[in-house]
Amino acid sequence: MNAVYLVPVNRLRSLLACSTLWLFLCVTTVSSGALGQVPAAENLQSESRFSKTARYLDSAAPQLRSEFAATALTHLIDGYLEEVRLARQEARSVGAPVSLGGWSMAVNRYASQIVFLLKDIELGLPVRLTVAEETALSIAVGDRVFILSHPRLNQQHLLEQEILMDFCASRRCEKFSPPGTEPASMIATSIYIRPEWAFTIRGPVCSYQGIAVHFSSRKNLAKSRLICEQFLQEVILLTNEISWQRGLAVPIDWGEVEIQPTSRRAEHTVRLNRLGDAVIVTTPLLYGNPRLLGHILPWIRQWLTNPQDASIALNADHYGWIEP
Repeated sequence: MNAVYLVPVNRLRSLLACSTLWLFLCVTTVSSGALGQVPAAENLQSESRFSKTARYLDSAAPQLRSEFAATALTHLIDGYLEEVRLARQEARSVGAPVSLGGWSMAVNRYASQIVFLLKDIELGLPVRLTVAEETALSIAVGDRVFILSHPRLNQQHLLEQEILMDFCASRRCEKFSPPGTEPASMIATSIYIRPEWAFTIRGPVCSYQGIAVHFSSRKNLAKSRLICEQFLQEVILLTNEISWQRGLAVPIDWGEVEIQPTSRRAEHTVRLNRLGDAVIVTTPLLYGNPRLLGHILPWIRQWLTNPQDASIALNADHYGWIEP
């Protein structure tokens, strides 16, 4: 189980080698002219919702910009402190490389430096937000500039989505979307799945919203019910999130949709496109069987277009949902 969350040894070594350079670049005092130039308007269509929001806020009221920067910094600190915890945990294991100790110390120092930037924001120092090349967000507090980068590259989408969720919890962030777009209605504010069951000669079948799951055996029917309800809840939850993002003009590249684990909790990050847009959901069944996600995505896509015609039939045996 730990292998899911811990970075491989060679990965940690490469990150340790890069960390010194990142610390130097991120904390060095630079002039505001060193920030990346704003891209042409046609390039805005190639940005994630996070980047578009940051770009909008850079021209918004200073207080709003400072609040966003403080939110981003707070989540970045959390990410670095969690990395310290994971590195120290792995360092205690037999055969752990010595470099893990140096890595955890470097990350801890960086996290402590970010705290000072938070204090600078509280003191009222001016804040600038700039989406630099490759859509990396630079945050300038006073004369110091740093790049918002998670210590684990595969957790960057999670970091950005958490910042958006936190910042937008008490604000109408949809106004940062292109004109003429608005979030789609959610299927349900509180998901409660109650599938229908049919008992056929071939075995029990549970169905909901056009999804039918066939179990070949009646053995341990109670477990089959739990599996089916969990699976359907994950699918409807993911459909909700994708529907909401589409309403915010986030492009969904169905060939790029991928579920990735997070390092801190049970939730998963679902990447929606190459731009970096993602949603955070709890989908253990979908994550545990990559084929299952590929099989259910056509139903999600069809449901978002025409719910009445969306249908799919799945065999529980194909995913190991059977009793021996």
